[in-house]
Amino acid sequence: MRSMIWLGASTLALSLPLSAVAAAPEFYGRINISLDRLSDYQDGGLPGALNGVGAGNSPLEDGWFVESNASRLGVRGRAPLDVTPLSVIYQLEVGYDVDGDSDTFSTRNSFLGLGTPFGDVFAGRYDSPVKLAEGRVDQFNNTAADIGHYFYGQRRNDDTLNWESPQWGDLVLRAQIGPGEAEDVAGEEKDGLADTWGLSATWNPDKLYAAVAYESSYLELDNPALTPVAVAADLELLRGVLGITVGPLDLGALVERTRIDPDQPGQDRADSTSYLLSAGWRLPPRLTLKAQAGRVDGDDFGYENDILVAGADYQLAKGTKVYGLVAASDATLDYPGGLRQDDSGNLFSVGMEHKF
Repeated sequence: MRSMIWLGASTLALSLPLSAVAAAPEFYGRINISLDRLSDYQDGGLPGALNGVGAGNSPLEDGWFVESNASRLGVRGRAPLDVTPLSVIYQLEVGYDVDGDSDTFSTRNSFLGLGTPFGDVFAGRYDSPVKLAEGRVDQFNNTAADIGHYFYGQRRNDDTLNWESPQWGDLVLRAQIGPGEAEDVAGEEKDGLADTWGLSATWNPDKLYAAVAYESSYLELDNPALTPVAVAADLELLRGVLGITVGPLDLGALVERTRIDPDQPGQDRADSTSYLLSAGWRLPPRLTLKAQAGRVDGDDFGYENDILVAGADYQLAKGTKVYGLVAASDATLDYPGGLRQDDSGNLFSVGMEHKF
């Protein structure tokens, strides 16, 4: 009976057109969960921290937390079409909250589009070119010490149209636009085709990575240190990245300039600069030692922070690892009225990641 079933399945597969066989989607996922101990350490991304400062709400947290770190499930594929040389490209990816303390699912990079000889064109929710320019420089990506805590440009944008070039030698170009879809932002209607737009160029020869990226967008600014009421504001991001591999050593540097310009007479433009230096030392066959230093210089926003992180990954199998890290921070927050909070904090985290 089993032989007949196997024979029938094999006959069906052989009878299908080659394009149908090649169209099988890939199911994939990642589970990353950690136990974190925070003591006066920043919890959450930099955008929330900058807005929260003026409202008198400190972004610094204390306590024990079990956290799901960018866990996800997805389906993706690329298949040739009858109209050559086009192919269909697609991805449906959701964040999955493994620890169960927030919404179970959230939309991550999801899109539908065409692969062409001139590059991929697709629409959906997708990482900004500035975020993608990060490459692999962040040694603590998808952990409690992710650079999203001190870089504003870790944005995944909604309602986007995207183009990614073919690989021209070692060069790849990216472009993204996003209509505002008549969104009301603090009383200002965003209804243009490219209310958000961004560009990037990455150069990735053997053992070297370099990228530059720019994004122009908008946000609702709710920081009484800068504006007395919530207002719409223009957002500009400029990021440069450099990474190099020397034997078992991976070195990286990243700098980003954030500029927020409130759309209100008499309100000044605010600037912030974030810096990163990182290093990873691979010790075959299973161990990687890592270190990272970051700084947020956001005096205009009433927020500065210096962060040092050290840790290690231990590879249990090709898609499974355990990790640990410790971090120290020195945050200074200025509130309206002259009140200043200056706290040294620390973070301890142990976790496990499995990719499939």
